[in-house]
Amino acid sequence: EPQTVSRMWSFIKDKTQAPADLPIPPIVVDESLPKNVRLMFEYPSQLTPETEMRIRLNPRNLMAWNNGMWHWAVGHEMTHYAFLLRENGWHEKTWYDNQLKHHCDYEFMTITQNLAELLWEIYESSEDRLHMYIEANKSCRHQPNQ
Repeated sequence: EPQTVSRMWSFIKDKTQAPADLPIPPIVVDESLPKNVRLMFEYPSQLTPETEMRIRLNPRNLMAWNNGMWHWAVGHEMTHYAFLLRENGWHEKTWYDNQLKHHCDYEFMTITQNLAELLWEIYESSEDRLHMYIEANKSCRHQPNQ
């Protein structure tokens, strides 16, 4: 649902003070992702400058979550994108430096939790909203270095 993704992106840009014309990161369906990876944000780094900047979705797992949860997960990855670009001065680069550990960063957690509220307004699922909050906190506990 492009309208939902656009609404989340506008919210993320507002909260991170991104340039108004910053485009949504490329979002691609990628069958080559391992089964245990639902989606991931990738970017060129000093170690892997050939990596494309994008969010990859695993089609095998698309049925594991409903629309609200998938949108939240995409929003979580778009928040990584915004934080990375902000850390690098919003400039396009051949590779990006990433020193900030997003998952346990208070601002990052607040934005991703607020995405749960935004999506609750659309889908009105309290169960999904709770799951989104759990996922936001689980990201910090299980992947604090990301």
